[in-house]
Amino acid sequence: ALSREERREVVRALRRLPDRQREVLVLRYYLDLTDEQIADDLGITPSTIRSTRHRALVSLERLLTEAT
Repeated sequence: ALSREERREVVRALRRLPDRQREVLVLRYYLDLTDEQIADDLGITPSTIRSTRHRALVSLERLLTEAT
């Protein structure tokens, strides 16, 4: 469980990600969609979803580390 301030930091970091990366993370972790569902929604392949998610998580980790 994240504190209120930690949640704010995550939201700030999410807003700094490129749109596609942010979309993939939100669809996966907030709406709990599968890679296949996200791929269908965004019109791209599941492998593109996986690589985009990986890049987004690496970027998000970097942004959160910089914020602390």
